[in-house]
Parts: sequence; C-alpha cells; structure tokens
Amino acid sequence: MKRAPIKKDAVKVMSAALTVSMALSFAACGKKDTGTETGSASGKGGTEEVLSGSKISADSPWFDSTMNEIIPAVNTGRKMASAPFSRLSGADDKYIVALTTGDYDIPANFNWENYRYSDFAIVTLSVVDRNTKQVKNTIDLIGMFSEASCIEKVLYRNGKISVYYTIYDPYTDTAVYREAELDPSTGDILNEKDISGYSLPDRTFDIGDYLVETGMIWEEVSYFKLIITSQDGERKEVVINDNNSDLYDIPLILPVDGSKALVPCEGKNGMIYYMVDLETGALTSENAKDYEWLDLSYKSSSFTGSDGNVYFLTTSGIERIDMKNRSVDKIFDFSWCGINRSSLSDLEIADCTGDSILLCGASPTSRPYGDPDHSAFSIIDLKKAENPHAGKTVLELYVPYGYVDESIADAILKYNEMSTDYHIEVSNRYKESDYYDDTQYIDSDDDSDLVNLTGSQKMSNALAMDILNGEGPDILLNTSAFGQLNNPAYLADLTPYIGDLDPDRYFTSIIDGAKTDGALYQLPICFSVAGIQTDPKNAGSSGTGFTTAEYAEFLDGALNGKDIITYGQAHYFAKLFNLSADMFIKDGKADFSDPAFIELAEFVKDHVQQNSTSWSDIENGDVNGPVAEVAENVVTYKGMFSRDRVTPGKEEAFNIDCYGMSSYIRGVVNGKTFTAILGFPSSDGRGPVYKPIVSVAISAQAENTEACAEFVKMLLSDEVQIPLAMNDDFVISRDAFRQGGRAAVEYYNGDGAVILFGYDPATGGAVNTGIVFSDKNIDDMENIILSCSKMDTADAAIDLILIEEMPAYFTGQKDLASVTAIARDRVQKVLDERN
Repeated sequence: MKRAPIKKDAVKVMSAALTVSMALSFAACGKKDTGTETGSASGKGGTEEVLSGSKISADSPWFDSTMNEIIPAVNTGRKMASAPFSRLSGADDKYIVALTTGDYDIPANFNWENYRYSDFAIVTLSVVDRNTKQVKNTIDLIGMFSEASCIEKVLYRNGKISVYYTIYDPYTDTAVYREAELDPSTGDILNEKDISGYSLPDRTFDIGDYLVETGMIWEEVSYFKLIITSQDGERKEVVINDNNSDLYDIPLILPVDGSKALVPCEGKNGMIYYMVDLETGALTSENAKDYEWLDLSYKSSSFTGSDGNVYFLTTSGIERIDMKNRSVDKIFDFSWCGINRSSLSDLEIADCTGDSILLCGASPTSRPYGDPDHSAFSIIDLKKAENPHAGKTVLELYVPYGYVDESIADAILKYNEMSTDYHIEVSNRYKESDYYDDTQYIDSDDDSDLVNLTGSQKMSNALAMDILNGEGPDILLNTSAFGQLNNPAYLADLTPYIGDLDPDRYFTSIIDGAKTDGALYQLPICFSVAGIQTDPKNAGSSGTGFTTAEYAEFLDGALNGKDIITYGQAHYFAKLFNLSADMFIKDGKADFSDPAFIELAEFVKDHVQQNSTSWSDIENGDVNGPVAEVAENVVTYKGMFSRDRVTPGKEEAFNIDCYGMSSYIRGVVNGKTFTAILGFPSSDGRGPVYKPIVSVAISAQAENTEACAEFVKMLLSDEVQIPLAMNDDFVISRDAFRQGGRAAVEYYNGDGAVILFGYDPATGGAVNTGIVFSDKNIDDMENIILSCSKMDTADAAIDLILIEEMPAYFTGQKDLASVTAIARDRVQKVLDERN
C-alpha cells in the first residue's frame, strides 16, 4: 500500500541575525480596511481566519517568551561519530528530563568480534530543575546498564524515570526486554522487572490514572497493541487490527469519559476509530462519521492537560481537542511570540494550560557541511501578555503546510521588529486534507502525480478565488507549483520592486526563467535543479540538453532502451509540455499547432510505455517496464522529480532533482564523470529546469504592495541567502552560492568523505578513492545553473486536461489533429475563464 504523497519542500537552515536597514511606513492601499482585530474575519476558501488588513489590539493574542539552553554532558575527550541528539523524556512541576543519544567513533583496525553497544553508545539523562533551569543531576544510562544491547526508550512521569532496554543473546538469538525505574534526583534504581511478554512502546499517552503505550507489530499484516498500565502497576494488552488490512499509525489517544479513551488508527482503509475501556481492556468499533470534525493530519507531540483536553503541535502552532464540545481550537500560533517559528515546530509540548506553555527539545545545530560536538536542549516558557505590536496592520503570509524555513522565519521576525505600521503573520488557511486525497490507494508514479495534480488544482482554485474576492493573503510563500496563479488577476509583477539585479551578483537567468509573459509573479529564493546527470559527452548538439531525436538515440543507445524518466505516456507528455509551456501558451492564448507540440507528442507515442510501472513490482523485483534496474549499467530514480535512487550500480545517467552541492557531488562520485546536468527531451534541446524550494509572491489584492515588497527584498539579502547556501541549497545570490560550494568542497574532502566513500576500518577514515573535489566542481555547477531554461511550474488544470485527452492519440483511437483540437479548446476555455 502506498499513501498519496503530498508535495512539501521545506528546508531547515541555521538562523541568522538580519542587519538589513530599512524604513517601513506606508499608507494602506489595495484592500479595503476590514476594521477588525486579528482573527475576526473569515474567508470563503480558507479553513483559518483571514488575517489580512486586520488591526492588532492590545488584547490580541501574544505570549512573552524566555529561552534557556542546556548542553548535555558527554565525554568530550572522545570523537563523536555524529552530533548527540537530545529530546524530551517528560516534565512535571519539579523536573524536566532530557534524553541525549549518540555514538562515539569506532577506532581504526577495530576488531568487530569484540564490538559492544555499551563501548560506543551515548545515552545520558539530564535532570533539570524546572524553576531554575539548572541541571540538577546527570545519569549515564550506559554505565548503569552496561549489559544492555540497546536502550530503547526513556519516559519520565509520576516523579520516576522508566528506562526500557534490551539484552540480546547472540548465541541463542533471543532477546530479553526489561524496564527499570530510577529516582531522578539520585539516579538510584528503585525497581526493575522483565517485560518480555509485552511489546516495547512506540508512543505513550497519559489518560487519567492510566498510562497507555502503543506498539506497532510488523507481521504479514501490520497491527497495533495497546499496553495499558494502571496506577497500581497492573498491565493489560489490547490488540487492534482492521480485518487483515494494514494499520500504519495511532497519532493520538484521546480521553473521553472516566476510564474510556478514543483510539484513532490510520490504515489502508483510511482513518478508523475504536473506543477502549482502560479499566477492562474492552474494545469497541466506532462510526468514523461521528468524528469527521476531528482532523488528525500534521499533528505531533500530544499532551493531555489537567483539564482533560489534548493539546498538540501542528506546523503552525498548538491546537486543543475538546472531546466534550467536539471541537478543535487553536490556542497558540507561532506568530504570537518573538521566537523563530521554525525552531518552535521542532519542539515538544512539556506542559500546557492555554495561558502558559512549556516547550522543550533539541536546538538544531547540525549542518550539512560539518557536525558539531554537541546539540543544545532548548527549554522555552511562553506566557500570555499584552501585545507589543498593538496598532499595526496585519499582512498575512500564506505558506502551504504552515512551515516556514528558519532563515525566512528570521526575516519575518526582523521585519516585524522594524516596521512601525505592519506586522507579518503566517497562516495555513487551506487545509491540505480538504484538497489532497491521501486515502487513495496509489502504486505508481502516474497514480502519485494524478493525486498531486488534482489536489493542487483544488487548492490553487480556492486561493485564486479568495484573491479575486479581496479576501486572500498578502504574501504567498512556496506557491510556485501553482502555475494557475501566474496571472495579473492573482499576483503582482515583482519586477518594479526588485529592479534590475546585477547579473554578476545574482543568477538573473533564474529570475528571467520564472517570468510568465514578461512578468515576474513568483520569485525563486532558493531552488533545486532537475535534469539528467551524466557525462557531458552524452549531451545533444545544444550542449545543455536533448532534442527528442537526440534523446531517442540516447535512450536506445547508452540507456539500452530503458528510460530513466519513469512516467507513463500521458503524465510523461504533461511533464514535457510543462518544461516548454512558454512555446504553447502565450498572453493567455493556447496554440497546440506548433511543430514543437507535435514533435513531443510523436516522441512520447513512439518511445514511452503506456503506464508507469507499479511500485510493488519494483519492490518485488518483478520489473518489465523501463523504470527500475533494467540493465546492469543503468541506475534509475522513481519519478522525474524524486531524490530516491532505486538501484546503485554502474550508471549511465541519473534522473535527478539536484537540491544542493551535496546532491551534485554525490552524483559526480556515483558516476565518476557525471559533471553535467542536462535538460529533459524538448524540441530545441533546452537545458535543465529548476524548482523553487523557497519562493515568494505578492497578491494582486495585497493590503499594501510596497510594504510586502520590502519583505521580498529582504529575502534577497546576504543575511538570508548565505544561511540558505550553507544549508546546502542553491540560491540566487552568486556569492552566497560560491560560499556554500566552497564549504561543501572542504567538507567532502575532509570529514564528509566517509559519507561519500564509506568507512575504512584500517585507517579509521574514509575509503581512499583518490577523488579530490575543487573549485572546478563549483564552476561546473554554476555553469549548470546558468544553463537552466525555466522554472518548473505546473498549471494543474491544464495538465489534467492533457492527461485526459492525449491517451486517445497515444493508443491509436484518434489522430493527433483531432485530439489536440479538443485539448486546445478545453485549455483555452480555462484560460478565458481566468482572464
């Protein structure tokens, strides 16, 4: 079973203090003044309140914050294999307990017959005084349980620390599972028992007087066990299955009344619900329709409050599930405080009353080009307070999924500090589950693409309608995939606001390639490069890509007839159409009589299989189509824009979405001579395309376009571009790109070589391949970026028309002229309706 993949490009990068100096004082224009306070209006298409144009009052929601960081104790005299990672094990009024795990390096010439987990593992507990935020005790669990083959889980509750660990006997191939209870103040073992008869827990939930733990059982059909423990220590197990259908997740367990709890289960048949009696263990099935109000997508780190309600983190804040009133309410938005929202989304809820919130977790310090010796553990207290931004007008920034990259979140904070009149608040008003069918069974690239296109069409329609009605957001982040919006009715042309950028400082070709009919509606901030990574000698006559005839020759020759673009005919054609759409749709007019359109259609009919190969067939090794390992000298990828390689080997080419220098260097290493990334087949042999990872746009109905444009210009600054580049993204600043490139070259010539070439136990370092990276690799990648032809953006409505109509030609039911006439008329009707 495959779940429908929802596209989500989000990269997490280091924070940077912005030093951009600007004056922000603008007169309101564009939208009419709603005269409302934040959150008091609502839009037709959105699932969150409309923020744009509302005024912030003194009693608008705001939380003052204090942050403390602790550095967990590890043996700094030993080299780390990777940065130790800290997470929350639990908290109460007295203590906060952090678990830190990691590994020490294994020395050169190590005798693996003598390997013991306890010799190289890092597993320590930091017991922190909740009031002072000082570490009161450090417990080395490896030293305490040296016989353990693995420490599985640590949980702090009811004033005690529970440690779950495994002892494995390799001679009998048996494992014993044990649980030990520790005193947090002393580290003394209070109690220890064998729990081999029970499953080790995946997640734990406090439900009244009971602890409920979930454990997933991986058998022919996956199912779950609930381990219910009462206050007197009595345990019972409850099995949850779905009539021989796989279950995948239990995201939350919700207290209902007294000793009962609702157990939602995500499975092959969608979301199903059970009621469990915690006292008796009795399980009854519930009607899913009774819980249609309960959306459990994108929820993590649940916490059961003393009020009986469940609080959980989303990508944009904290929400509360009120089972009594059958409602889900937002009680905290990441925009309601002065802390980077990206950092907050990585944390866990340690305590929550609504007016007071405690969040804890690891502070991300590890970067792609080097690992630190430690990771900090953050403790953030949030308390309701008077809003310091009272009097400002809200500019709503919409981003799919509610997630904002860390450096972009820093820019938002800086903007809000510096502006006297405007305040950016982030929203995710369009609930993805309302548009994307993530319950549909999919088993191929074609299936996946269809679900994504259908969802994108619905979501972009809702967004476009709200904009036309004057109820849309002001700033749109990461909506470049919604090609429908590239229209003056929906978005403002950014060209007058960013001006003529210096091509020596910026990849202006990337900006130009994002334009539609000469207007820049969506500005790429950082991006990936999509194309075919191979030896430059394989390029067609353009040197940057392939004509359809040249690709057919490459396909029949070097690729041995086995394509590395893995879609079936209809979706394959739609992808190639998108990459050359500027040739077929101009100024709102569709023309499919162009010889280039005919050439693409004929190529697909003659050289592409009708449907993409089933993922199940790929996984089972039963492959008859040209989409997986089909020749010993070919490696392929799932999907034109997937990063997951199917089979390593002696490659002739990769179909790659190259997201940064690390990705490019890996391709060079795997292919040895693969220094080129070429364009997909086209009529003119154009170069590769690029796909924004972060993009920004301004609504045509924005509250104040100039105020929004000041934020856009901040994203072009070094303070944003350099952190993105150092986080392994391609950026439009050429200097920042080269800074990131030099860091990558230095890293992969040093400690990072182990990642590329593997570990050599004889030397304790990387396997010596003789490969050395240099500025030439940076130059090569820079030239590839300069060769990019255009931004990869899909107009989902048009793609879906082509996918519906073109198979009649590919299968021989109709001639091409008949098919293109129908397709062209349908596409033109869509374009006319928008205009």
